[in-house]
Amino acid sequence: MMSVIVYTILNKNARGGGVVNSKVHSVVQTAVFAAMIFVLTAVLHIPAPSGYVHLGDALIYLSALLLGSPWALLAAAVGEGLADLAGGFASYIPATVVIKALMALLFVRAQGDKLLTKKSALMTVFAGIFNVGGYFAADFVISRAYAFADVLGNAVQSVASAVIFIILAAAFDRAHIMDRIKR
Repeated sequence: MMSVIVYTILNKNARGGGVVNSKVHSVVQTAVFAAMIFVLTAVLHIPAPSGYVHLGDALIYLSALLLGSPWALLAAAVGEGLADLAGGFASYIPATVVIKALMALLFVRAQGDKLLTKKSALMTVFAGIFNVGGYFAADFVISRAYAFADVLGNAVQSVASAVIFIILAAAFDRAHIMDRIKR
């Protein structure tokens, strides 16, 4: 179901061509990904001692490979930033916006003909390390007491997001989503 929704949103040929339609389409794609990232983060999450574990990062990775820059960076920052606001973690919004946008940027550099490549799989490792390190720094500044305690939760989230990304990317590749987008 989700792949059908994403395909419909991403299919550039579903609407007429032209510069205006292309820009509007990019904005709509970005908004849809931001909304999906928000839902997977704010709504479908597992509570943890100092926050929650979520799978929104998996969609950040997909959005980066499908939308590219700057759209994926914006979707990541808006989706995750709003999730922090909705979850009562407003003090983390500045860190989240920077961390998640930079994680998307890592994946933008892995764009290719397929979603699941050795490079994109490797980027899940780098993005996970960046996520854990970024939130360790944010926790240290905001509340030193949570800095070390939050590392395990962030690591679990990063691994879970990597696994979900790999599953979704493989499924999207089997469905030839990238080929359909480029037509």
